[in-house]
Amino acid sequence: MMLAAVLRVAAMNTDSLISTFQSVNIPHRNLTVTPLQDTSADALPMLQETLDNLAAQGGGRLTVASGEYYLCGSLVLRSNIELYLERGTLLKFSGKPDDFLPVVPTRWEGTNLMGRSAMIYANGATNVAITGEGTIDAGGDREMARWGMPADMEQFSENTHGTHGETVEMPDVRRLRALGDEEGSERVFGKGTHLRPCAVEFYGCSRVLMEGVTLKNSPFWCIHPVYCDNVVVRRVTIDSHSPNNDGCDPESSRNVLIEYCTFRTGDDAVAIKAGRDADGRRVGRASENIVIRHCRFFSECNGLCIGSEMSGGVSGVYMHDVEIGNVKNALLFKSNLDRGGYIRQVRVDSIRIASAKGAVLRFETNYFGYRGGNYPAQYEDFAISHVMAERADGYAVYYDGPGVPLEGGAEPAVSPTEKNKAFAIRNISVSDFHVLSAPHEYYLFNTEDCHFLRSSVNGQPLPERPLESLMRQSCDVW
Repeated sequence: MMLAAVLRVAAMNTDSLISTFQSVNIPHRNLTVTPLQDTSADALPMLQETLDNLAAQGGGRLTVASGEYYLCGSLVLRSNIELYLERGTLLKFSGKPDDFLPVVPTRWEGTNLMGRSAMIYANGATNVAITGEGTIDAGGDREMARWGMPADMEQFSENTHGTHGETVEMPDVRRLRALGDEEGSERVFGKGTHLRPCAVEFYGCSRVLMEGVTLKNSPFWCIHPVYCDNVVVRRVTIDSHSPNNDGCDPESSRNVLIEYCTFRTGDDAVAIKAGRDADGRRVGRASENIVIRHCRFFSECNGLCIGSEMSGGVSGVYMHDVEIGNVKNALLFKSNLDRGGYIRQVRVDSIRIASAKGAVLRFETNYFGYRGGNYPAQYEDFAISHVMAERADGYAVYYDGPGVPLEGGAEPAVSPTEKNKAFAIRNISVSDFHVLSAPHEYYLFNTEDCHFLRSSVNGQPLPERPLESLMRQSCDVW
């Protein structure tokens, strides 16, 4: 059997893996709530009380009838509960920061803390679901999303936002990252702090389903399963365009399926995570057995991503049959020299891409590194096949392994024997990969055993084993 066929079978045969995942099984009991007569009044007490009563009876489906519900705080899900939003149902959260206190256990960009609750939150729940055809308006655009923008900015603009710019949030971001270096440090970020919460977060949950609903206006990441097992996100639509609005970020979670979704997001469509730097290495919980398939991603940032918070390790990832629109980087595997950890056993197949400003296929080993560079991550055992992209404004292929800068930060051309052959990027097999137009065909720096079969850029075949660059090249598109 030809190598490309082998890779295609490996990537496409995800049904057998998914069959081992455990599914939700909600008890056959139903309660229905209807909207308050005054839709500007707080409907949270009524919803939460009904949900808790249903949970006390052993669980079941809470049907939220069509209409508008204004919620001044977090809706907390319980075990054996399905929150079913009928078509025409709108859960409209207040967006007021103090409504999402007191603090709860969470993880913020890969560091554990006590912080504001997500709009919909579950902690330690088993057998829990959000389903239906209704809409969740997280209300992030009313105030909290602005914490990820410079104070003088009226509208969200790329590259000046979130945790990469000088924003209202940054003092708390820096404090949390410093505390993450200290085992046992007290990390409480409540009233008066400015770390944005996610819209929907499942924390330490098992057998989770999110299906059919629409989510918009998240303050931060949209859907965040962290420390979870057996998660399905199916036929979910996301329309959320504020800073750091990743679509779905499975973190330190295993047995995750994302399928038949449409994400229109202000940041990465999907980003698989596993903790950040010292805190992530200390926790040491990997993300494993993750399938992303049959989706459409129209991100304002990157498409399919792993990282950059991946210090606990990521392995066993399968991405196939996905359409990606006009993005910054289409297939992006990102870490930096502070992370440690690994990304390995990744299979990508049948991906269609409109355009990428930076690179179609990118391995990045120093994504916004800050803190010393003593823990390079390892990337190995990737099989990528049947990728078709119309255009790259930068690189078709960009593999940037770590090198050793000389004094003053210079990195002149050196022979392979003079380079630090850490081989952070190795054993990358790419076949049937085609980019119709790109000014730069490929760049490989400090890699090992990376090869291409039946692949082309600008109508010209890529060499099976491209020569490495002796000079580091920049692709400053994020």
